[in-house]
Amino acid sequence: MWCWLLLFVLLIRIVFVLPKSPKSPESVHKRTTPCKIFVVLGSGGHTAEMLQLLSGLDLRTKYHPRVYVMAETDTLSEVKAQRFEKKAGGSEGPGKDFLIKKIPRTREVGQSWLTTPFSVLKALFFSALLVFSELPDAILCNGPGSCIPLCVLTYIPKILAIKHTHLIYVESFARVNSLSLTGKLLYRFVDRFLVQWQALANKYPRAEYRGVLV
Repeated sequence: MWCWLLLFVLLIRIVFVLPKSPKSPESVHKRTTPCKIFVVLGSGGHTAEMLQLLSGLDLRTKYHPRVYVMAETDTLSEVKAQRFEKKAGGSEGPGKDFLIKKIPRTREVGQSWLTTPFSVLKALFFSALLVFSELPDAILCNGPGSCIPLCVLTYIPKILAIKHTHLIYVESFARVNSLSLTGKLLYRFVDRFLVQWQALANKYPRAEYRGVLV
């Protein structure tokens, strides 16, 4: 009986923490203190778009510390993040204003599907260590596969009422008529889902169109 009661309470809690419609007034939270934010970077055009998006934010007063999260093999994104920070705030390297954290990829390009489950478990383990040690106020992502375990794992402290991490997903500018695979997976689980084409906003009710962001 107690097991069923616990399961019922858990299900109620999960329903409670699932994001409401992003267009409802209660979904907008105004902060009076700086936001500790995870910024997820990725190979390809993900990092370039993300840094362009960050350039329009008030990083010095509203969004710090910034924790740049990327795959452990993604050295290019690390270089770009440090270059961006130096240009934006004059910082020479990671410190109190920003940090760089690396996690394993869920799957490397060309990796055998037989070994992929082990890679996924490894990525989940290190992502969990990062999420639970840092407990960010928000996670900002735009499509890298490494953002999926991070976003999913934030639901554990949410359900336990330890920390509510605000999840913001910005779909890539390149996605005009359909969502990316990452976007499809996270669509119903993030607090804000922004797209850069009106056609996508018309197609997906939870999507918000705020013009071109990058």
